[in-house]
Amino acid sequence: MSPSASVIVARVLFSTAAMRQNPLKRKRDDEITVHEEDDVHEHTKPRPPSWEALCVLGPYMDPQTLAVASCVSTTWLECFSSDDLWKALLTARSSQRSSPYEIVLKNTDNISCKHLVFAVEMDAKRRRKDQVVEPVKISLCDLSFMVHVSTKTKKASVYKKGKDLDFGPNDKFQIEADVSNAAITAGEDDVMMTWQVMYKGKFFTLADTTRSMDTKNGWFTDKLEDKCNRKLVGDVKPSFNGEVLEKIGISIVDSDGWGSLLLNGVLRYLQRFLLE
Repeated sequence: MSPSASVIVARVLFSTAAMRQNPLKRKRDDEITVHEEDDVHEHTKPRPPSWEALCVLGPYMDPQTLAVASCVSTTWLECFSSDDLWKALLTARSSQRSSPYEIVLKNTDNISCKHLVFAVEMDAKRRRKDQVVEPVKISLCDLSFMVHVSTKTKKASVYKKGKDLDFGPNDKFQIEADVSNAAITAGEDDVMMTWQVMYKGKFFTLADTTRSMDTKNGWFTDKLEDKCNRKLVGDVKPSFNGEVLEKIGISIVDSDGWGSLLLNGVLRYLQRFLLE
């Protein structure tokens, strides 16, 4: 969940709590009739928080949003400190490869799940802080991308100029090529796929893989070449029209946290090879 979305969710939850705890404020002053018994009842037995909203929204919150929501009131602190919510966060993250959550999830007897989440999140934040972010020295407009897909008897090659590519509002880097003219079908063996980049006469092979098209789902390539020793892999996504391979796409993923590299991250990665 993005920071802006987190703030919106927190505000919605806060408003819901305020409305439920103060139902009389929703009426105009001239419509309110206060009875002494009702007033005593209102102050001695406050309405419970919206458990329905908690059940629906809680599991979708990131740690930062849950922390903000727990600051609304003591009741909300109790609600959003529930081990069930934090254990769900741990479980979701422990399914990722190379994730420390898988280890800490087995040691929750003497420590709360909430504490474990924040401990691992703080460690990840420190590691990100220590990473030196180098400036981007090359432009997407200076790059050209080539995609080759072939079998023993079929072949398709696609050439794309960087200036013609659009990566959308989140800038997630992904190259997609239409290879339908090769008429490669699902189930074919030994399909070779290569992605190359050209920059001012220099060529760099981003990734290449050979495999059978025994699945219509995506797959990860072997580890990509990287001078920073990160665990980068290619995330390949085929698209079929019936049984015919129509498009093939690739993005770059850091398998340490399984996050896709954005455009600037890919440009920094490429310039280590293209600016030698």
